Order: sequence, then structure tokens, then C-alpha cells
Amino acid sequence: MEKEINLKSLFNVIRRRFWIIVVITILAAFAGGIYSFFMKAPLYASSARILIPANAEAMSTLKVMIKEPIVLEKVAQQLNLQKSASALSGQISVGKVEESQVVVITAVDTNPAQAAQIANATANVYKKEVSAIMNFGSVRILTEANVQGNPSPINQNHTSAIGMALAVGFILSIGLVFLLDSLDETIKSERNIEQLLHVPVLGTVSQMKKNNMVDKKSNKNSVTARGETVDL
Repeated sequence: MEKEINLKSLFNVIRRRFWIIVVITILAAFAGGIYSFFMKAPLYASSARILIPANAEAMSTLKVMIKEPIVLEKVAQQLNLQKSASALSGQISVGKVEESQVVVITAVDTNPAQAAQIANATANVYKKEVSAIMNFGSVRILTEANVQGNPSPINQNHTSAIGMALAVGFILSIGLVFLLDSLDETIKSERNIEQLLHVPVLGTVSQMKKNNMVDKKSNKNSVTARGETVDL
């Protein structure tokens, strides 16, 4: 019984300020749409594939070297990029194709052409540096990165962004509704009266509304007796 009363109370809190939930949720979705369509910078990814014929132990070391400053500094210099090796490292990811010896170098940039240039330059510079430093000249470039005719951004999913904004707006609006209710000290139920006065409520009187009130004058019946009119 206690749980039913609590659920009913929660429902009443939401129902009284349901308009707040609707307004905030719609505004959040609108803001999420604006951010996704107009404010979020699109990012493009491009990948180059290289072959590193080495055993598993050597492969780990050879992969790590791809993002080392000695490689990325020369990549930035070759492409005339005003970026440090650390900043450029954040744009590059390195992975293997399943359990093969094929390594994928992926570069991400706001410019799709530059993303392809970074991936290709990294592969070429790495091939030279690993041969000079570790005397490992077996690295081969299998596939160079290229820019497609109409590349698609990897970070723009408008439906997902709007849906997330809707969820966040709904959750925040629910929290705001309950916060406002907790700050509202007006009496809303019989339980509030019992908690305030420490006496049980024996009954309630329904609220009188104007459209339910009967005009007594219009419903009076008149009886004439002995020359006098009496209202009944």
C-alpha cells in the first residue's frame, strides 16, 4: 500500500508540471540539432595499409614506432603542418587486420585530402626510418590512402545527436520538476496535513466549481396561496 501511494504521489508531481518536461525536452532536442548540423566540425578518416613481415614479438615494437616523434616530426615537416608530434599523434591510429601482418595507418582530419596526405606520409616516412634505425627493410606499402569523390564525415550522426539531446533534456526536466516540488511548501494532499498537524484526516470536501453551482433562484418553485407568492 505504501508503494502504491508513493507511485501515485510521483505521478501527480509529474502531471502538475508536465509542461516543464515537454518544453525542456523540445528545447534540448532543438539545441542538439543545431549543434549537430551547424556547430560540430566534420571529421574525415583516411587509411593506408602496410605490410610488416615480422613475428608477434617484433611486431609490437615495430607498430609502436609508427607514432614515435622521430617519425611524426618528419611527417609534419614534409607536409608543412604547424603541429607538434604529440598533436599529430592524436590524429593517427594504428591497427592490425585481424591476426595478419597487415597494419592499417588511419589519419583523421577536418580536411579529407589532408587526412589522406597524413596517412600516406606517415607510411612512407615510417618505412624509411624503421629501415635506418632498426635495419628492418622489409616494410612494404600495400595500399595508399586516397580521397573519395564525396567522403562522408565519421562524426556526424544527426539522428543519434538529436536522440541523445532528447534523452538528456528529458532526464534534466524530470530532475527539475522534482526539485521544484521539493521546494514547494504548499499543502497538496491529506498526508501533508497529517504530517503537519499530527492528527488524522477524517474526511475531505470536494472543491466547488462555478459550473457545478446551481442558481437557487432559477430552480425555485413558486406557489400562490391566499394572494401571496411563496418560494419553495
